[in-house]
Amino acid sequence: SSCPGGPKPPIAAAMAAAAAGEEEERPVVDKAKAQEAKAKGNVAFSAKGYEEAIKHFTEAIGHDPTDHVFFSNRSACLASLERYEQALEDGAQCVKLKPDWPKGYTRKGLAEFFLERYDDAAETYKAGLKLAPEDPAIREGLQKAMDAKYGLPRGPAGGGGAAPMDGGMGSLFTKVDRAKMAVLALRNPKLKEYLSDEALMKKVDMVASIGAGGGGSGISQRMLMQSIQEDPRILEVFAAASGMEVRLADPDEAAGAGAGGGGSRGSAAEAPGRPPPASSPASSAASSPTPGVPKVPLHRAAVAKAQEEKAPEDPRKPRQKEADELKNEGNQLYRKRKFDEAIGCYDKAIEKEPNDLTYYNNKCAVLVELGAENYPKVLKTCEDLLSRRYEINSENAGGASFEKVAKVYCRMASVYEKQHKFDEAIAMYHKSLTEDNNRQTRSSLRELERKKEKWEKESYLDPVKAEEHREKGNEHFKANDFVKSKAEYDEAIRRNPREAKLYSNRAAALTKLLAYPDALRDLEECLKLDPTFVKAYSRKGAAHFFMKEYHKALESYEKGLAIDKANEECLRGREQVLAKVASTQGSDEVDEEQIRHAMADPEIQRILHDPQIQLFLRSMKEDPAEAQKAMKKEPKLQEAMSKLIAAGIVRTR
Repeated sequence: SSCPGGPKPPIAAAMAAAAAGEEEERPVVDKAKAQEAKAKGNVAFSAKGYEEAIKHFTEAIGHDPTDHVFFSNRSACLASLERYEQALEDGAQCVKLKPDWPKGYTRKGLAEFFLERYDDAAETYKAGLKLAPEDPAIREGLQKAMDAKYGLPRGPAGGGGAAPMDGGMGSLFTKVDRAKMAVLALRNPKLKEYLSDEALMKKVDMVASIGAGGGGSGISQRMLMQSIQEDPRILEVFAAASGMEVRLADPDEAAGAGAGGGGSRGSAAEAPGRPPPASSPASSAASSPTPGVPKVPLHRAAVAKAQEEKAPEDPRKPRQKEADELKNEGNQLYRKRKFDEAIGCYDKAIEKEPNDLTYYNNKCAVLVELGAENYPKVLKTCEDLLSRRYEINSENAGGASFEKVAKVYCRMASVYEKQHKFDEAIAMYHKSLTEDNNRQTRSSLRELERKKEKWEKESYLDPVKAEEHREKGNEHFKANDFVKSKAEYDEAIRRNPREAKLYSNRAAALTKLLAYPDALRDLEECLKLDPTFVKAYSRKGAAHFFMKEYHKALESYEKGLAIDKANEECLRGREQVLAKVASTQGSDEVDEEQIRHAMADPEIQRILHDPQIQLFLRSMKEDPAEAQKAMKKEPKLQEAMSKLIAAGIVRTR
């Protein structure tokens, strides 16, 4: 870092110039170059190249100093390098540019936390919670800041484990030196009063014993916090013993706490800055002092902080506030499907603030719900908004931010999707991602691409045209033009993939083209669609026959005959196979191709590895007559031997 009074380093000077908004040196805004630099910065940050990322984000700020995201990203880089002062400057500038963006408060609060400005960090996180009450990072950051403020064990803000009690203010809770405290009490009458309160000092000693034990366990932490919340004077005593200047409780508060030796936790445990509930006669009566019930004391500093705490300054103009209220009302009506009333609210919001894309986009959402006749109007509105985005931003900073423009593109994509104009919808999603690359848009794009593929397949279906192509394929088949025949069958299947006979016809063409494996795949698909289609079995038998898989050919013909005993094609095919098997059995030559096909068949392999079959084959060599008797008695052996003979594995000669 630079010496006091010395020149600032380049990054600090650039940050100071951007934060101060020096208009005389501000370059002409170039959003395209700014986004390009931001993208490079994101890549460097992901690779943990924080210095390089800072250079790119600084360049982006130079091109467009009005974009809060650039300051947020650079703040994250600076915090990663533990340059918290500079990270705080960028975080503050981010909040200034976009006070309704919760992440800006996490950047600012994180830097304040590590600079040990716990009060400031707590205020920042609470301001962020007003915008995003359920944000886990902000809630955790606030908890860490409050723990650190009271010296409780803590880890880094926004995550991490607890640190030992001897860090930060943890050393505050040590044994109190009564002699030193007596000297201090001479200059502080209120402290003297506390020292004379035996009940209070017993509590102080108890807390000191917990602190001396390390206080690292969850139970010890809770005991410390509970004791402080029940009687904030304990914290004042320890602070005074450590030489810290504290503002003690008012006399009436101290008297109320001391009278009963403690008090209720109710208001003391309440988070600083939380607005009190609206008063009512009942609540006023309940909260009024009651004899015998000690009044709960509040730490004076906490009271002062609660009184001084102010919500972050709202930069919106009155008309913008009114427009946002109308928008919120319209959103509620939209959820209740009261579309006409919702449009009325959005129209009024637009009238109040015509330079904000949100109100137009929300109105377009309602128009989409009202029906397809509104789609052209929605697209025209969105195109008009996009053409005026820079004009709108010049009139109302942030009125056409990158995020809002991205949502307009998403709206157009949704309309195109409903119109089944998927290419246009995909283009809109891509444009949206160039404006704001977020997970939801990426998911929508992937889902749309799947939907497009499915729709294109379904929209191409046409059984009538499929039949036309089948007839043309049949004509080419009769003319022995099997290539053209297959092409026509291909188109027929694309038009009607659920028709079984189309696969059978294409298998016939493939068989003529000697593409037997492809033909068999088509016949399997045909039989899945229609297991009773006999012609598919006869054609399957033929394909196996030509591949010299005679055992499979015989099986296919048998299945066809099981459905139609008189089918001539299956009968002829079976006779042809049996004749071929008989001729190979009587031949002295071995058909190596047939054997190779057979040995590659898993069913043949299973038969050959069956122990019973192996035993039977050995018995055929040793005692053929006995083996024949055994085979006649055992159907399993008969079936296995028929397949082995048809496959050419076993010869009976």
